[in-house]
Amino acid sequence: MGMNERTVETSERTLTRGILPWHVSLIALGGIIGSCYFLELGDTYASLGPGAVLLTYAVAGLTIYGVMQSFAELLVNIPRRGSFVSYTREFMGETASAGIGWAFWANWVCYIPSEALATAIFVNSLLNDIFGLQMGTGATFLWGVLALALLTFINIYHVKWFGHVESIMAIIKIVAIVLFVICGICIWLGLAASDVREWGGNEGFIGGSIIFAGEGSILSKLFPEGSMVMITLMIWTLVNFQGSEIVGLSAAETQNPEVNVPLACKRVAFRIILIYLIPIFVLTLIMPYFEGNIEKSVFADALYHYGFTWGSQLFTVVTMIAAFSCANSGFYGTVRSLYGLSVEGLAPKFLSNLNRFNTPQNATLFTLVPIWLVFILGFGIDELGWWGGDMPLYTALVGIAGFTGTLCWVGILYSQIVFRKKLKERGYDPREVLSVKAAWYPWLEWFAIILQVAAMIMLIFEEGGLDIFILSMIIIIVPIVIFVVQKKRGKIRTNIVIGSDEVTFDQKFPRKS
Repeated sequence: MGMNERTVETSERTLTRGILPWHVSLIALGGIIGSCYFLELGDTYASLGPGAVLLTYAVAGLTIYGVMQSFAELLVNIPRRGSFVSYTREFMGETASAGIGWAFWANWVCYIPSEALATAIFVNSLLNDIFGLQMGTGATFLWGVLALALLTFINIYHVKWFGHVESIMAIIKIVAIVLFVICGICIWLGLAASDVREWGGNEGFIGGSIIFAGEGSILSKLFPEGSMVMITLMIWTLVNFQGSEIVGLSAAETQNPEVNVPLACKRVAFRIILIYLIPIFVLTLIMPYFEGNIEKSVFADALYHYGFTWGSQLFTVVTMIAAFSCANSGFYGTVRSLYGLSVEGLAPKFLSNLNRFNTPQNATLFTLVPIWLVFILGFGIDELGWWGGDMPLYTALVGIAGFTGTLCWVGILYSQIVFRKKLKERGYDPREVLSVKAAWYPWLEWFAIILQVAAMIMLIFEEGGLDIFILSMIIIIVPIVIFVVQKKRGKIRTNIVIGSDEVTFDQKFPRKS
C-alpha cells in the first residue's frame, strides 16, 4: 500500500520535548560508549593487531559519520517523531520498514537483559575487589533485577529523567577515558614510575618497542593477521558504535532540534577521534595486541600490568556504568522505535498512546514484559549451561545486536538516497530547498552501505558467525511475514498520526505541476 493510499491525521498531543540541548551533546558523546567498548575491544584488538585495529575503527567511524549525516538531513528537513521507522516506511516501503523496525526492537529486547546481567556481574566483582565479599548466583540475579527495575523507573516517567541520567553517565565514561589517555601517555613516556612493569622493558621511554614488537616487516607487525580479517570482524567493530542512532531517536523529544540535532550529528567525527582512535592508539603503544581478551576491560588490564592496581577497580566501576547506560539508552531507543512503528501503522495503535508525561507508556510496558522474560530465561540458560553455541551467550547477543543495528543504519542511508532522488523527480534542487545537507553525498552513503552489507555477509565465515547470521535473519524475516499476512487480512491501519509540528514528505515537497 503506497503513501497515496494512506490518510494523514494531525494530533496536538505528541512526544514532549523534554531533552535539553546540553543533554543532546552528552548523549551523543557518551551514547556510543557501552560495555562493548570496554570488553569487546580487547578481543577485537587481539584478533586484528595494532595497525589493523586502528584502521578498522577509522573506517567504521567514517561509516557511522555517513549514517549520522544522512539521519540529520532527514530529521531536520522532514521532521518526524516516528524515529527512523518514519523514513524507512516513506522511502523504502512498509514491508522493509516493518522488518527493520521490529528487528531493531527485538534486538534490544534480547540485548538489554544481557547488559543488565553484565551490570550485576560487575557489581559483584566490585564488591569482591573492595570489600572481599564473595557473592553467589542469587546475588547476581538480584542485582540484575534491581538494574532492570531502575531502568523501568527512568524510562516510564518524564523523558527529562532519561536525559539527566544518560548525561551524568556520559560524563563519567568520558572522564575515565580521558584519564586512561593521560596515564597511558605518561606510561609510554616513562614518566609514570611503578614497582611493577610487565611490558615495554623495565623502565623509561617505551617508544615503539610494543607496537613494533616481533619479527618481520613493519607491515606484518602492524597487520599480523592480514588485511581481510578487518572485513571479517567489521561487524564486531561496528557494534561498538551501537547507540549513535539514539541522538536521532531523541530528536523527537529535543528542544530546538533544527539546531541541536544536526550539530550533534556533525560532531560525530570529532567524537569518534576523541573517544575511539586516540585511546586505542595509546593502547597500542603500551599493550601487546596478543594480550587482549574479553574477560575484563582492556584499559583496566593495561593499567594493571604497569602497577596501577586502582585502574582495575576504576574501570570495573566505569564498565558497570557503561553496561547500565547502554541498556538505558537501548531501552529508550527501542521504545521509541516501537512508538514509531505504531504511529506509522506498522504496530497496534495502542502502542502510540501517551501517558500524562507525554511518554509512550504502553510501548514501554509492552517492551518491558519480554525484556524481563528474556532476562529470567537467559539467566537460567546461562547458569544451567544450556547454551550450546560456538561462543558465549553474551558474545552471541552482541553479534546479533551488531547485525540488526547495522541493518538499521543501512536503512537510514538508503532512505536518504531515495529522499534525494524523489526530490529531483519532483523538480526540486536539493542545494536550494534543504536546510541541512549530508556531506560528501552520494559517495559516503554508498561507501557506508557497501561496507556494512559486506560486513554482515562476511560474518558467515567467522567461527560462530553463521549462528548469529541465521538468528538475525529470523528476527528480521518473522515480522515481515507477520506484516504481510496481516496486510492481506486487512488488519493493517491506513492512517498515519503525526504531531502538529511534524510534516510528511508529500506535504512538504508536493509534486510540481
